[in-house]
Amino acid sequence: MVISQRTDGERRALRAALGALALLTLLGAVGDYSGRPGGLLVLREWFDRPLLLFTAALPLLLAVLYCVTWRAWIRVVLGVGVMLTAAATVPLWIFLDAPQVTGTQKAPDRSDRRIVRQEQAGMLDTAQWIFVDQGAGLTTRRWQIAYAGFRADDSIDAAWDGPDRIRLTYGGWTKVIDLAADGRPSGSLTLA
Repeated sequence: MVISQRTDGERRALRAALGALALLTLLGAVGDYSGRPGGLLVLREWFDRPLLLFTAALPLLLAVLYCVTWRAWIRVVLGVGVMLTAAATVPLWIFLDAPQVTGTQKAPDRSDRRIVRQEQAGMLDTAQWIFVDQGAGLTTRRWQIAYAGFRADDSIDAAWDGPDRIRLTYGGWTKVIDLAADGRPSGSLTLA
């Protein structure tokens, strides 16, 4: 079918699918940007979900390809390809767990600061993240202060050493991280 010979329904479906794809792309960009150090936590938690956005985009992509393709065999091949890709994402949804919050500690003398520990179980080991959150509600910002990957031998312990200082302990040694007024850490610890 030539572009000018599309039906009104195909034109409307194409515009709607392209608009929805643009919206998903924008939401993904907002989530990715909010995932940076000091980004807004609420936007990070809502929109930094690439697997979810990719899965939601697949049927929209199929609709766009269906509207712009005129040969039936091309539509079938594209549809099968998109459906196989969607079927490949189902095991990811089942077997990839999101990191879970396993503990929080409020700062002494500051109700707007918290240490947050997240863990994600793997096949044999557990990955750990330590964050400092500052703020409340929609204005909460998050900074990563420690990460121990699946191969790390021991867990990282984090405790407050005052309202503006965090003490990280790992395998018998200690690192102290100072926090700026906005919650930004002076350093971080990464154990892969």
